[in-house]
Amino acid sequence: MSQWVTTRDLMTSYDSHKNSQMFFKLFHYISGNNTAGMKIPMTAPVVDIYTPGVGENNQQTVMEMHFMIPHNMQPYPPAPTDPTVYISMLPALDVYVKSFGGFSDHMTNLVKITELKNEINNSSLYYGDHFYTAGYDGPYSVNRHNEVWLAAKH
Repeated sequence: MSQWVTTRDLMTSYDSHKNSQMFFKLFHYISGNNTAGMKIPMTAPVVDIYTPGVGENNQQTVMEMHFMIPHNMQPYPPAPTDPTVYISMLPALDVYVKSFGGFSDHMTNLVKITELKNEINNSSLYYGDHFYTAGYDGPYSVNRHNEVWLAAKH
């Protein structure tokens, strides 16, 4: 288990503006918008969890965005001051991974998750009701490393 600072939203369709708002909520937390007024080092990856097919007529997606709390702060991270930001615990996972370079966007992630599912070729091996994205680089990096993940069933 590890602690992460998290925010979430419910989307009818992917909205890059909403994604940016979520990122900056978490960025403000690590920039000192927390009960300790403390600057916290940025960690990688930034992990998003997408759970499609929820809400009215199963037409919405829950998106959670996570920044990992640095290891030395895991036991006692400062609380967020933004009520839409919270500390969450994520379990250790075994995941199937597809890595790719370049700039990632929602459509690319959907294509890559479909490619990963096709490569696994056995839907009984993973949880298909949600998927993860992981971005390892800052917004100005050129040689970017991105991943999509599917949680393995045991």
